[in-house]
Amino acid sequence: MTNLIYVLGSGGHASVVVDILLQNTPEPNITIVGPKVNDLRKNLSQLRFISDAELQSYNPSEVTLYNGVGSMPGTNLRQKLYRQYSDLGFKFSALISKQAFVSPNVNLSAGAQVLTGAIVNVGAEIGENSIINSGAIIEHDTQINSHSHIAPGALICGDSIIGKNCHIGAGAKIIQNISIGNNCLVASGAIVTKNLENNQISYGYRSQVINK
Repeated sequence: MTNLIYVLGSGGHASVVVDILLQNTPEPNITIVGPKVNDLRKNLSQLRFISDAELQSYNPSEVTLYNGVGSMPGTNLRQKLYRQYSDLGFKFSALISKQAFVSPNVNLSAGAQVLTGAIVNVGAEIGENSIINSGAIIEHDTQINSHSHIAPGALICGDSIIGKNCHIGAGAKIIQNISIGNNCLVASGAIVTKNLENNQISYGYRSQVINK
């Protein structure tokens, strides 16, 4: 049981992770960790399923683990599972789609995921367990901290900082040299032109801001 691939979860994000793994790796041996429900996505339905308890009985050094649980505002299951399995000694692998562009001069931390069509430019840092979703752009020297989700089509301009546990909504735009605090939410389509403190929400045109 050496270097078998295990994916946590069986929902939409897990199906995307599996799809990228199938494209990246010739004949991968993938097992889903979670319940096998009736309305599974097509590309998951033929895979082997095991329980969390069974995976936790394995030797962590023999497991290649990916987080297939998605991230939405107000939910922390993805982060909770990451911490739970990390505390048990499991190591999460980073994932880069072959259809993404990631500069060789990027620091990609454990469990970070860069999905199809995304661009991560030179000098960027992507924190552990973060998602750079389909078509998102992370410009040069930008820092995305741990457990953050950059949703599809979002644009983070150069020399910006996104704090921990942030959600940058689909199509949002953050201009250069902006600092976003921890636990912030940028709404879909918002344009952020000024810094956000911890626990703030930005929405609309040119940084309308409220506190959580």
